[in-house]
Amino acid sequence: MLGITLHDLLALGRQNPSSPSEDFNMAYLAIRGSGTVNGVSRLHGQVSRRLFSSLFPRWPESEVPVGYVTNGVHMSSWDPAAADELWTECCGKARWLGTTENLGQCIRCLSDARLWQFRTATTEALIEYVRERLSRLLAASGASPEAAEQARHLFDPNVLTLGFARRFATYKRPNLLLHDPQRLLRILTNPQRPVQLFIAGKAHPAD
Repeated sequence: MLGITLHDLLALGRQNPSSPSEDFNMAYLAIRGSGTVNGVSRLHGQVSRRLFSSLFPRWPESEVPVGYVTNGVHMSSWDPAAADELWTECCGKARWLGTTENLGQCIRCLSDARLWQFRTATTEALIEYVRERLSRLLAASGASPEAAEQARHLFDPNVLTLGFARRFATYKRPNLLLHDPQRLLRILTNPQRPVQLFIAGKAHPAD
């Protein structure tokens, strides 16, 4: 289908194309088959130029053709209403449309009490959302009405809450939480400094 032999295809994924003993590398194949290559931040681009410099042996590392495009956020749709209200209060509605150098100075005008009020309100909103969603999921999966109702009372808005919500890919290393189970248990059950975890994410169907 590609019009090349298996040997030639595998060669595209090796640092040394003529070495059949070398492992196939998908990144090498992608670089050789792409018009442009970029990292997702300036540092990622810099590290990638070093990692893949062996594919460009006569190039200075700074000129290895890997650029970068820094990931961004569309603030208007990413900010929750409470955060938008807070930022608007001190920095104006058009704060993200120009340069952002002065935003740090603006936000410092808010009192500690106002910032704490915002933190408390958003934590409570998060916990209410998680309780409701978990309760509905349990009910939909056939759990008992008691279990679904109990989910509506889980978690404490006054406890330090840490969240992990992203794709459950192996390379994101969520299993590091279980690297030292006894330490994790001590952290989660400390009566003086309690901690609770929210863990969510879509996994691959084969996981």
